[in-house]
Amino acid sequence: MKIGFATWAAGLTLLSGAVMVFAGYIGDTACWAGAALITIPGGVLIAAAFVFGRRADGRPGGSRPGAATVATTLLSGGVMVFAGYAGSAWGWALALPLATVGGLVIAAAFVLDARRN
Repeated sequence: MKIGFATWAAGLTLLSGAVMVFAGYIGDTACWAGAALITIPGGVLIAAAFVFGRRADGRPGGSRPGAATVATTLLSGGVMVFAGYAGSAWGWALALPLATVGGLVIAAAFVLDARRN
């Protein structure tokens, strides 16, 4: 069975969100310097997800995202890190709605990216 570009984009997006939530958890339980380092692979994963998303749309994968796409992506990462922090500090029942908001924000970033090109 062949996995398409859109499936890779979705999977990498979910994995990136999980990495960012983990970074927030580490920030609360261990140290924020370590959490900052953990966000680097999360950023690489979401960048790869955008490349696969562009390829799924038939666009060149190496095209640059617009400023609105980058800002929305950063906002989503921040929300996901906060979800991990909130889960660790105040309980995981609060992390789920925050992670959902982060997912909606990254979906908006993908829409912005698709409209740009």
